Amino acid sequence: MAMGTRDARPDAEAKPLAAKRPKTGGRVKKSLDQMLVEARIRDELAGMNDDTVLPEELAAIYLGISVAELRELRNPPKNGAGKGARLKMIKPIRADAVGQNQKVLYKLGALRDFHESNTVESSFEAAVNAGLYGFVSIHAPFFAQPEKRSDRGRATLLGKAWDRGDPDWARRFSDVFEGKLRVVWLTSAAAASSRWAILKAHKAFSKPWLAALKVEGQAVRAALEGTEISEVAAEGKREPAPRG
Repeated sequence: MAMGTRDARPDAEAKPLAAKRPKTGGRVKKSLDQMLVEARIRDELAGMNDDTVLPEELAAIYLGISVAELRELRNPPKNGAGKGARLKMIKPIRADAVGQNQKVLYKLGALRDFHESNTVESSFEAAVNAGLYGFVSIHAPFFAQPEKRSDRGRATLLGKAWDRGDPDWARRFSDVFEGKLRVVWLTSAAAASSRWAILKAHKAFSKPWLAALKVEGQAVRAALEGTEISEVAAEGKREPAPRG
């Protein structure tokens, strides 16, 4: 064989490229047929009484989530955040059981209560129910007075622009179109610390924000209890020694 016809690389025979590894995690898109099957199961479960006991698989279908998501709901909220109702479960443990990996069951009544407690009218309401994180992360529309040069960029708020239960909601939207009012987008934290034209409206809006802060503060204090940080804080509260 002529030298010129030989491939210089030792692995002259090219190997086929390895197949791309499938992605893991994330949501799995269900087929239309599968969604219809689960919808029929939910319809059948809806006719059963509250004392009906369901395994994890059927409980997840009833709530419209995966079994993995259902298991996450059993975990306690982080740092005490969130005020929504927790999902109650049935977990029989035998006296001779080893470990905690026991079968979990759910009463249909508990699933209905959980479903109702997490039914909201907007993403904003869901974020509020999530606790402090929702207040500092999600933006929402607020009615505000027309901006004046003396405001220096600070809005004076009148109310929530998404609250159709407000008797002044329709009139205020009309004023927005006429240029008499404006709509600003703020986080709840920013809105709570803004100026409001009506003190009563400000207090009503800030109440859940202050409750979220209280829960977070309690969680932080509980986490620091008995640590070196708490000891340092205690020392800082001691009265200073009298001067000579």
